[in-house]
Amino acid sequence: MAIDYEKRLQNLKARRFDNELNESVLTKSFDSTSIPKDIKYLMESMVRIDKKYNDRTLEAAKRVQNHLEAGLELHFSRAYRTQGSVMTSTNIKVHSDFDLLTIIDRYHFTGYGVPNDNPYTESDPNDDIKKLRKQSTTIMENIYDEVDKTGKKSISIFNKALRRKVDIVFCFWQNSKEYEDTKNEYYRGIYLFDFVENEKILDYPFAHINQVNSKGDITNDGSRKGIRLLKTLKADSDEKIDLSSFHLTTIVHSIDNNDLYYTTGNEIKIAKTISNQLLRLITDSGFRQSVKSPNGTENPLTENTILEMRKIKSDLDELIADVHKELYLGYFEKGELIYS
Repeated sequence: MAIDYEKRLQNLKARRFDNELNESVLTKSFDSTSIPKDIKYLMESMVRIDKKYNDRTLEAAKRVQNHLEAGLELHFSRAYRTQGSVMTSTNIKVHSDFDLLTIIDRYHFTGYGVPNDNPYTESDPNDDIKKLRKQSTTIMENIYDEVDKTGKKSISIFNKALRRKVDIVFCFWQNSKEYEDTKNEYYRGIYLFDFVENEKILDYPFAHINQVNSKGDITNDGSRKGIRLLKTLKADSDEKIDLSSFHLTTIVHSIDNNDLYYTTGNEIKIAKTISNQLLRLITDSGFRQSVKSPNGTENPLTENTILEMRKIKSDLDELIADVHKELYLGYFEKGELIYS
């Protein structure tokens, strides 16, 4: 089925419209009639959301943090960190969801190889984090009209003034041996808490953010462009593609930096590079199983992702083929000049 580029461009425009500022995050070339729609879709899909829009998301999270600190009455202090695609500039929506990590800061859990000579015994951590969530929910409901309490690990609020959604994720610190040795937060983990299963889940979000940003800088934004492209294709696909942002980021992160390096006008090269990598991931089980997440702690591309990678590759390949048709007519050079 042929891609409806007019529909996709309208979807893209809607995702990039800021209601509060009444403007869209689009290039000056979006409304140009001299660029074919398939080329325009490829290039616009890879363009970053401007910092001023992402800063409003950060502002919404800061407001939530301030409300929490003004209202919480607990025996332990809190630390706050942020995570999500806004932190790596790989978001494709102006109103991108955003995580405010709300971390119990009085004590921490120790990682493998770290002696626990002075274990914390003054309270039950599970009770502490449940009290943190309960009080946080009450505070948010007294301030915001829209509070979603159904999340297993978080609650969510919607800031109507800034038109931003913030997920409040409740956590414990986990200090790895590397963190204890260096005090570099890159190596520090957090335990998310599943309030349904009553269990902790280890994650290393700061290493993830650092690695994605590092690769983005080394590739002159090429890897970030690739991630944005895959996220856009998933969002606009006519069929459901069951790959998370984490999966899509891992796919692009597994590609050699040299193959992702961005220069003006080589969006099509990056797209073909990603298609080739998807083919390898789909057909080479040994390679697929060896690919780790950006922070090096997980192997998320399991056999269950093969069908979904086939779906997004099919969509990507159709886009590449359509753009190539325009290349033969010389339109891409016009697009390159306009987008440079």
